[in-house]
Amino acid sequence: GAKFKATDKATFNLQGAYEDWGKTAIAANVAYQLVPGFTITPEINYTRWDSDHPLRQAGAIENKDAFGGIIRFQRSF
Repeated sequence: GAKFKATDKATFNLQGAYEDWGKTAIAANVAYQLVPGFTITPEINYTRWDSDHPLRQAGAIENKDAFGGIIRFQRSF
């Protein structure tokens, strides 16, 4: 992964992974310190499975692509 401090309050993070059975995953987020001790981090994720993935062959995974996202609120005391 990679981390880039864009401003004093915002940090951009990017992570990627590939597994030999055909799964590719990418995640990106921006950690923004709204005030000292309180950080908001929205994140988006993308995953792609190859057609030879065991769960795809078994019918458990119907799509090759998946998107997701979260928003994390973190308070430090």
